[in-house]
Amino acid sequence: MFELDQGIADQLTEVSLNSSVQVRCGNSNSFMVTASTLIPLLQMFEMKGVYISASRGAAEVIQGFESVGIDVSQIQFIDLVSSGILGGTNIPYNNVHFVDSPIMLESILLRTLYILKTNQSERNFVFIDSVNALAIYNEDRMLAEYLHTFINTFRQQDVLSVILNVPDQTPPLVLSNLDLYCTDLVDRGQVVIHWGVEIWLKKYNLTCLLYTSDAADDTPCVDL
Repeated sequence: MFELDQGIADQLTEVSLNSSVQVRCGNSNSFMVTASTLIPLLQMFEMKGVYISASRGAAEVIQGFESVGIDVSQIQFIDLVSSGILGGTNIPYNNVHFVDSPIMLESILLRTLYILKTNQSERNFVFIDSVNALAIYNEDRMLAEYLHTFINTFRQQDVLSVILNVPDQTPPLVLSNLDLYCTDLVDRGQVVIHWGVEIWLKKYNLTCLLYTSDAADDTPCVDL
């Protein structure tokens, strides 16, 4: 059974329209975290938004949301994936816009600004799914600079920006800059201990703790 993370909704009640929220998740919980973020924005705060889909095609994203009862009629999707797939743009949704490639960062920003200008709403959000997907196609420093411009552009227009990323798949330079740029953090990331780190821990007889949302629940991640 699909369960929402109520803690995310509670955190979102404390942010303002000109905030920028970094949302960290893992591979296994990304859909739950995304849905738990979008539902309060749409239902509790009655916002409209733009969803930038860089990890999957918009049609797949929409179908996933609809399967758990999320009404996407107030969201305009910018699809960065499907134009590169044969027949990928032949979809039955009229709220999807296509950008040819994830490397066309300026086009993504301009298209988002245009959509927000035409949707006639005073309460808007922009959701990037996800930074680690954009990092596949763009050089680290360029992406970090772009996100700085992106966040500040919408902050000045009182548009809430929500930036999704999987920490262990996001370049360190980009991740550290997000920590600097974003005003709020929703951390549902899942730490991955790689084989090399485990060997290093064993060599020096150190203990690593697996991060959970509650520090009291931390448990050893390797058996030493």
